Amino acid sequence: MDLNIQSLVDSLLENPASDADKDIVKRQLGRFPRGMVAVGARCACGRPLAVITRPCLEDGTPFPTTCYLTSPEAVKAASHLEAQGFMKECNNLLNNDNDVAKKYEQAHKYYLEFRHELAIRLEDSEEHIKDMSAGGMPVRVKCLHALLAQSLVMGKGVNPIGDMVLSKVKNEFDPNVCKCTTPWSDDANEIETEKLLNTKSFNTNTIVGTNKSVCVAAIDCGTNSIRLKIAKVNANGMRDVVPRMLRVVRLGQGIDETHMFAEDALQRVKSAAKEFAKVLSEHKIDAIRFVATSATRDALNRDIFEQMMFDELGVRPEVISGTEEAALSFLGATSVVSRKDLQAPYVVVDLGGGSTEIVLGGDGVNIAEDKVDSAYSMNIGSVRMTERHLHTDPPTEEEISCAIKDIDKNIDEAFKHVNAGKARTIIGVSGTVTTMAALAIGLKHYDHKAVDGVKIALDQAYTVNDRFLHMTRERRRTYTTIHPGRIDVVGGGAVVLSRVLERLAKAAYEDHGGVLDTFVASEHGLLDGITLDLGRRILATR
Repeated sequence: MDLNIQSLVDSLLENPASDADKDIVKRQLGRFPRGMVAVGARCACGRPLAVITRPCLEDGTPFPTTCYLTSPEAVKAASHLEAQGFMKECNNLLNNDNDVAKKYEQAHKYYLEFRHELAIRLEDSEEHIKDMSAGGMPVRVKCLHALLAQSLVMGKGVNPIGDMVLSKVKNEFDPNVCKCTTPWSDDANEIETEKLLNTKSFNTNTIVGTNKSVCVAAIDCGTNSIRLKIAKVNANGMRDVVPRMLRVVRLGQGIDETHMFAEDALQRVKSAAKEFAKVLSEHKIDAIRFVATSATRDALNRDIFEQMMFDELGVRPEVISGTEEAALSFLGATSVVSRKDLQAPYVVVDLGGGSTEIVLGGDGVNIAEDKVDSAYSMNIGSVRMTERHLHTDPPTEEEISCAIKDIDKNIDEAFKHVNAGKARTIIGVSGTVTTMAALAIGLKHYDHKAVDGVKIALDQAYTVNDRFLHMTRERRRTYTTIHPGRIDVVGGGAVVLSRVLERLAKAAYEDHGGVLDTFVASEHGLLDGITLDLGRRILATR
């Protein structure tokens, strides 16, 4: 194929990225698109799929990924393909098929030529990235996202591996068929959120029979901890292959203020990833999905984290939106709910280190009980509240008051999107919730079996939360129920939990006169949702 790179660059730069384009890409990525100069490929609806970034960012940082995939649907589809081991197939193909290898090498040359022409026109330096393309080119396949982006920008026939990816993911992503979920504007949030939360990913009816099962792995990296789950999934549910692993790495250290991952935080998560890699190597895994949430959504240098995790684990973290995080948490939390004991609609509260999701389920009439009615992700959590407000040990009343105002402001916004008053049952998930539940029932040592499914009176929760909020960190350390990695932030989590529970109870009373005086603590949440969703999608294709 003979590609006129100069003409391609000229045509793209003739139509620079508009403010509207940048706004949509910001919604897609969860951050401002650094170095974006043009839209390289668009969906049939007009939304950007991949953008063109300048070789040198505004602060002088070299940026080799010139064709950058932004469409969440495309990113997710490529991630699913990576999770299924497709890159290994591609590398075997390059080693055994000279024709494909030559075309792949030519794709590398096109990439370099494209960036060079861009650098000339933008007067950017290529000094540190002159011979570096993307995706592992010219001899290896290391990132399907980058190769798919090149195929979208430069067209079919340029990159053989990128073309193969596009062909493989047709059911999930097709540039000629709009499957976009990113809203055009803030006003479109409710409609687009509903569209996302009712996608096939959460449809359990596609699995027929109970004799088939797959072994899948899920990794969830949040603001405070990273977790691994390996389980066998079939039509009836899932069964752990190895006990769930959790490591407190505090990846979101200082992220609320700096919007950058700290080097020591990256090293902590790298150490945990090495440990997870060893465990994964000991099991035959059909597919793996790595999800990153609040802290990674906010980090401007998340590409360093993503590459580090790929190097250690062979899978690239998928940075999901708060909306998808909420939906997966609901799936996990309600997967083990006893319909006889708990009344729908359920509202799931997932209280993390960086964000807190409020998810309302169906009423069983208009929407099924195990489906999401509405959801909202608040940018508050145990780590954020501690770093924003609770600076003193123990925190002062003024600091606590400021934290409560911040929390209430976020809840006010959440309740505009979620009709929380309709809830009949509150289910709380995450380490903060289960830790406070363990303390409320007087456990001397944490016991997940004792905590999972326990009902806690709200008055009891308020009392325990308040006690540990006002407690010194030294005193908290005497409670072996609390994980050492949560000692400094458990107070921040406690104040969020109390305010959310109190506001939910008040909303229910105002809506239908109902009394919500307990909540159910659950060990099942986001990690379980990732596992179930992945397993069910794999089963549906077999």
